[in-house]
Amino acid sequence: MAAMLQEVVSTLGYAVLVATTGPDAIRAVPEFQPDVVLLDITLPGIPGDLVLECLHGGDPDLPIVMLTGNTDPDLAVYTLARGAFDYITKPFNVTRLGQAIESALASRGAESPTGPSW
Repeated sequence: MAAMLQEVVSTLGYAVLVATTGPDAIRAVPEFQPDVVLLDITLPGIPGDLVLECLHGGDPDLPIVMLTGNTDPDLAVYTLARGAFDYITKPFNVTRLGQAIESALASRGAESPTGPSW
């Protein structure tokens, strides 16, 4: 899933760094300083909801888009209440993902590499 997501996001024109575990994500974000984080709720090492809390501890304004195969609305409410910018269920629509990234960038005052295209 990570490789496919990396390819999709790269095709949209964004620079991508992939972290495949919760601890890797927590270490990578301060170094890479992304404008947006796409975060799976199910990660090895540390679950995505705890990674979300850790990342927001370091940068409360960092937009984090949660990705999950879990369609439980309570999980969506839970992560959004803890600061997730958006919540997308898998399988995701590429257009929907692009819109979420652009909205997250706009919330941060950044722009997409080619400008809005959705």
